[in-house]
Amino acid sequence: MANFEALILPLLLVAAAGYLLGSISFAIILTRVFAHEDVRSHGSGNAGATNVLRVAGKKASALTFLCDFLKCALSVAIGYYALHFICLANGIDPVLARLGMYAAGFCCIIGHMYPLYFGFRGGKGVVTAAAMILLLDWRVFLICFAFFALVFAWKKTVSLASICGCLLYPIVTFFITFFIDYKIGGLPGFYVAMATAVAALIGATVIVKHRANIKRILAGEEKPISFKKES
Repeated sequence: MANFEALILPLLLVAAAGYLLGSISFAIILTRVFAHEDVRSHGSGNAGATNVLRVAGKKASALTFLCDFLKCALSVAIGYYALHFICLANGIDPVLARLGMYAAGFCCIIGHMYPLYFGFRGGKGVVTAAAMILLLDWRVFLICFAFFALVFAWKKTVSLASICGCLLYPIVTFFITFFIDYKIGGLPGFYVAMATAVAALIGATVIVKHRANIKRILAGEEKPISFKKES
């Protein structure tokens, strides 16, 4: 227990770092640079790459996607390496270094949704969540991304594809961590529980942020994506 207590302060610090990094809203910044507009005042009102595409065009949208992805990747990396060092220094199972990834990555997603620097009005966390999923487990990412791509190819609606991917995420995480990592790889059972719980939390958080989209989808009013800039 004494050893585990050594992780508490580092976890709080990497969580704070993740939130502050996540609060850098590249959708807002880049739309102001390219279109001299507030992306939240146009289209869906969301500060994300899809709405940037509508307001500021393809270049700004691609840069937003890349920067949002990288800010979460950086947060997760900071969380992992900081906790890994603490674990080694205190004789703690290095598997627990993943707690740093979870704390920093999840708080980055929260920062993206509720950015400190922009009045707590941000995006829906899809790209940042995708970055976190990729760094946590590329196998899970590939399956969820393939499902996302199939739904998007079918409906041409990013929100629906994102929601479906988030619903699948904890299920795939459980099956891979339980049947491969635990049964075959010999990783401890708490790893399965920890990974599945975090996946469920991330998936639920992103889905909750899509409440308005879900209402429009059910009403048949959600518009498919257009690659043309608003006139």
